[in-house]
Amino acid sequence: MNIVLTNDDGYQAAGLVAAFEAIQHLGTVHVVAPKTERSACSHTVTLRRPVTVERVHQEKLGTVFAVDGTPADCVRLAFAALVEHPINLVVSGVNHGANTGVDTFYSGTVAGAREAAILGIHAVALSLARRVDAEPDWPGVSRWVERMVPELLKEALPGPGFWNVNFPAVVPTDAKAPIQRVPLAIHPMPMSFDKSEQEDGRILQFDYGASYWLRDVTGPSDYSVVRDGGIAVTAIPLYGKF
Repeated sequence: MNIVLTNDDGYQAAGLVAAFEAIQHLGTVHVVAPKTERSACSHTVTLRRPVTVERVHQEKLGTVFAVDGTPADCVRLAFAALVEHPINLVVSGVNHGANTGVDTFYSGTVAGAREAAILGIHAVALSLARRVDAEPDWPGVSRWVERMVPELLKEALPGPGFWNVNFPAVVPTDAKAPIQRVPLAIHPMPMSFDKSEQEDGRILQFDYGASYWLRDVTGPSDYSVVRDGGIAVTAIPLYGKF
């Protein structure tokens, strides 16, 4: 297989290495990832300036295309300019932080998979929920990715779309742990903005804050599964519903 690996945390992110180690046995992996972190850039593409691509050698990844752009840019460049042979699969992640529910619309990692689906390429977005009191279990999530990506490739989506996979912060160690097929959550995060004033009130500054795990829940969803310690798999259509 000819595989493109990208993310939105940047080419030096530990989650990118975790994904690479999980999928390298499937074929030739081309790492095309942002030069710097581009979290929450959504599906932004660069149109009004040249995009710079630098070949960088990474000890664990080999040659990497470090792109001065977004994850969607990375996939577009891989498809049209950087990868000579047809691309069979795009893997985006593993993102450091969950991408569930409506958050998928903000996520650059999810946009990388969405762009691949737009181009007619099989795609999987991968994310690991954060835990403030512990380091991410990258080896644990890598083992799950190694198992799950080939299984998802065997399963045809009912229409144009891609897979979105979210792992809980405490990665299950039991190989028989349930993997739940669930829809996207529909409730946004509760948010707040702390306001401060400068220059006698002429300039207002707002610092964003959010409570990721305190949103409302209606029925089972990717958010509720990950919150409760499970692995959530969601099929996301490009157009309308499946």
